[in-house]
Amino acid sequence: MSKRWAIALGVTGLLVGGCDAVEPDSPLARHDLLPVIDELPPNSELVTLEGDDQLVLGVALDAMSSDDLGLPEATVDYSPPECAESSTYADESRLSLVKDASGSAARIDGERTYVILVSETDLDLERVAEAHTGMCSSYVRTSSSTDHTSERSVKTARLVLPSAKDAVILSRVTDHANPRWSDDEITLGFAAVNGYTVLVLAHQGRAYQPEFDDIFSRAIDKVRSNT
Repeated sequence: MSKRWAIALGVTGLLVGGCDAVEPDSPLARHDLLPVIDELPPNSELVTLEGDDQLVLGVALDAMSSDDLGLPEATVDYSPPECAESSTYADESRLSLVKDASGSAARIDGERTYVILVSETDLDLERVAEAHTGMCSSYVRTSSSTDHTSERSVKTARLVLPSAKDAVILSRVTDHANPRWSDDEITLGFAAVNGYTVLVLAHQGRAYQPEFDDIFSRAIDKVRSNT
């Protein structure tokens, strides 16, 4: 069992297999805009993320600022230094979606994890893209405390999904300085859909981009067709 999926299961004990019946002409509640199990690829499992704490954990587990959790008086340095502001904006913009949001976590084939969020908070998607892929598409982040130092090289690229309009898709690879640690890869998608922001975070990289594109498209279409 992956660490991230174990955390997702730890924050909720409810496996979700569907949603309550809705009258055909009734607007769906925000939670019901999330894909249900039958709307995901085969061999999927699904849990609901309940409350702000669970949403923050699901959305921000891989964020750069998570390096500093539990480190007293951590000192953080960026190279180049101007990437500190871009990295902070990238993390904070994602976390801002937790307000007025509903989320779930899906696992495919028992190994690949996706966090799906539908939020009523607007984002400046082009600014989000620029923060990740502009002049700071490649940088080094070093976090130090009295007894711990963590250095990560981060590279982010923008991907394209022609069917997803008003969307930003990012691929990020994080290389740890410690050779015993493997690289971290994520794919992250944001879309503006009829007054909502849809986020899909995949804890795997480009090798599974077709699967990511499928899930991201399904999440967008669910909101678009019901709002």
